[in-house]
Amino acid sequence: MIDFIILGAQKAATSALQDSLRLHPSVFMPMGESPFFEDPDFASQPWETFSETAPSGTIKGIKRPDYLCSDQAIERISTALPECKFIVVLREPISRTISSYCYMVRHAHLPALPLNVGLAECLRAYEAGENSRAATVISYSLYGAYLDKWFQAYPKENFLVLPQKSVGENLRGALVQCLEHIGVEGDASADIAIKAGESNVGLYDPKMLKIARIGSLLKTRPIKGSYRREPRSIPMRAFGSLFSKYAEARALQKQQIRETLSTDLTEKLTHLFDRDLETLEALLDARELGWK
Repeated sequence: MIDFIILGAQKAATSALQDSLRLHPSVFMPMGESPFFEDPDFASQPWETFSETAPSGTIKGIKRPDYLCSDQAIERISTALPECKFIVVLREPISRTISSYCYMVRHAHLPALPLNVGLAECLRAYEAGENSRAATVISYSLYGAYLDKWFQAYPKENFLVLPQKSVGENLRGALVQCLEHIGVEGDASADIAIKAGESNVGLYDPKMLKIARIGSLLKTRPIKGSYRREPRSIPMRAFGSLFSKYAEARALQKQQIRETLSTDLTEKLTHLFDRDLETLEALLDARELGWK
């Protein structure tokens, strides 16, 4: 069974935590993300068997940032894993929303539109109550609304909430907090190893996003009845990877051109997220998050 889950948020340095937690001898975590509580995976109950290869006595965990702001995940996880503990990393919501939009374009979940046009469409989809990837670009930044639901499903002490800034500036310190939270005994810092290098290469340049999106379209295809995409044949993945790697290499080699969020859209998002912050402040000390 699963002892802990890195819940999210999306685009908030959760990969950096996972990559280093996996190196600790007391922790067992699979690589990448584990969509166990999403369709179509959910029907086979993979959480029951995923840890069969785990060394005896290890604390077992998974990562899936999509779970934080998912009503379905809250219901399914609280039923299947009533004793689970959670790690949550929160990022300033407007910057997370922009990063999420670029990620969705990069991985072919959304069309490659100019930033302000694309985010305006995401806001429209959210306000219309659509069940779509575009709507989640906005809703996945509503931390207060969804943490409130998680805190109704589990005791508050089951959650460790960290600001992204603290993870970025002091990863070792964040790892100590995570290890203590999930129940590693003894000196939690004794066996910490930090994985070198960047966990993800962020893409914001509109030209590079279009190239990376072509690579994703070649490498993956939609899964019917799901937001997700699945790998195509090996030759197609190899061909698509050429586009993806080129875009990532160019992003690392030169200063990326970033589009600027319009004043109108900034005001609309600020108003929406400020209202959610009021909910968040009632749940925890939001001042420690560092974006207000």
